[in-house]
Amino acid sequence: MIDLSKLWQMRDIMSVVTVDSMSGKVLMLGYMNKEAFAYTLKTRKAWYCNSDGSGLRMKGEHSGNVQKLVSITADYDYRNLLVTVDQIGKACPYDGGHSTYFIHNIFGHDENDISKRKKFGRVEIDKNFDFSKEDYDD
Repeated sequence: MIDLSKLWQMRDIMSVVTVDSMSGKVLMLGYMNKEAFAYTLKTRKAWYCNSDGSGLRMKGEHSGNVQKLVSITADYDYRNLLVTVDQIGKACPYDGGHSTYFIHNIFGHDENDISKRKKFGRVEIDKNFDFSKEDYDD
């Protein structure tokens, strides 16, 4: 067991990856401040805040799609948390509800997954993109 005061030493907010205990699916990326962390431990339901530490809320408070706490794990340098939950209802209540917030496929194993040429800074990505090239001309 770790000393919780050391966990929060020199930080006010941590990013949280939340996964479903049954499927192992990543449900969402969120943030916890000390208060959200304490409420999560006290109520055994996941609480989050905004990325700036404001806006404390229990997940599913209004929709009823709560996340019952199973475990909390910190990464090796105590900067990020992995929260495992039993998801009750849909994780993402928007657009009719989804089982995860990660719904937009950007890249996959199928070569047709990238259908339009995209440019990011000096790098253009299309189906002929050479991932081994080190320098990219504009």
